[in-house]
Amino acid sequence: MESDRDRWNKRYLEGAYVSRQHPTPLLTQWIDKLPCKNALDIACGIGRNSRFLSQYAEKVIGVDISDVAITQARELASQMANVQFVVADLDNGLPLQQEFDLVLVVRYVNPELLRMLPKFLVPNGAILIEEHLRWDDPNLELAGPKNPDYRVAPGDIAQALSVLQTVHSFEGLVTDPLGEVSAVSQFIGTKC
Repeated sequence: MESDRDRWNKRYLEGAYVSRQHPTPLLTQWIDKLPCKNALDIACGIGRNSRFLSQYAEKVIGVDISDVAITQARELASQMANVQFVVADLDNGLPLQQEFDLVLVVRYVNPELLRMLPKFLVPNGAILIEEHLRWDDPNLELAGPKNPDYRVAPGDIAQALSVLQTVHSFEGLVTDPLGEVSAVSQFIGTKC
């Protein structure tokens, strides 16, 4: 059976996500309202959001399971001294001990890790999340995974992060900069 690391390495070797150089629109819309001195980008892939965050943060750490993606991320961010990338299997937890002003999770579903994220926030720190949402409309062709295990159910994120103060919550359809329509669950919360 193919491991998660092998599966993701294969995708990145085949050029997956190369066209996705733009930061997540939710992040660009909210960046001026979020604390981000020290930021963590979980499941960062080739680092598109990490590179964007580097313009605002003193330090950004991107974490991903794929060593191929991390190699590409390091190359793309080679001129950015405040960005660091770490290879880690997040199914085994987050291999970091420090706290962050901002934790970013974009389209990576890991319910156990999600519930642990508030402990990685400084007081008044924020978590920004955008996940693929389960959407029951067989007539609508949506971007993203077909397997519902890689999508969250409505309300899952808000429930998992109920210890945070909700700043933004949205569940519905969005069109990304490439013109793809996705069903997403978005959440921004702060630690009081």
